[in-house]
Amino acid sequence: MATARATKTRARADAAKRSSKARASSASARRAPSRKPAKRSRRASTAERRIATAILALTLVLAAWMLYPVMRLEYQQQRQKQTLEQRLAALKERNEQLREKAQRLQTPEGVEEVARESLGLARPGEQVYIVTEGEPTAAPAPDVSAQTRSIQATDTSALTAILDLIFGVKR
Repeated sequence: MATARATKTRARADAAKRSSKARASSASARRAPSRKPAKRSRRASTAERRIATAILALTLVLAAWMLYPVMRLEYQQQRQKQTLEQRLAALKERNEQLREKAQRLQTPEGVEEVARESLGLARPGEQVYIVTEGEPTAAPAPDVSAQTRSIQATDTSALTAILDLIFGVKR
């Protein structure tokens, strides 16, 4: 009986050791998630933000510095193309007007019209009367406003004006 008692006592002691180890491991398992990583100081996180902001700003400035000449050249060429297209359209219109006038001058009626209006000529047997109101006047000048029309850009929006200023485009 003594051996049986010793065996039971030993079994109880072993069971107690196992349960205390289990409690210790479960307690440490419970404590592990509650542990927080060491906090960084506010100064360190603020300094890191400032460094990141400075790097970002420097990168943006460098990118702008490198891209500006390319963008400027592209914009100047685009504006020059617009101006030349407008000039071409105006010249085509003027060319068409001159063609019509040339065709009109190839007819006897067209020649007579120009002779009467521009030169003040009359047909044989007609009398020309010039009415003046007190002061002598010169013959009316032909209308050349359509012929000498200046070509100006129609797109003068605020954005275009700002971009012209930024990229150095002269009108």
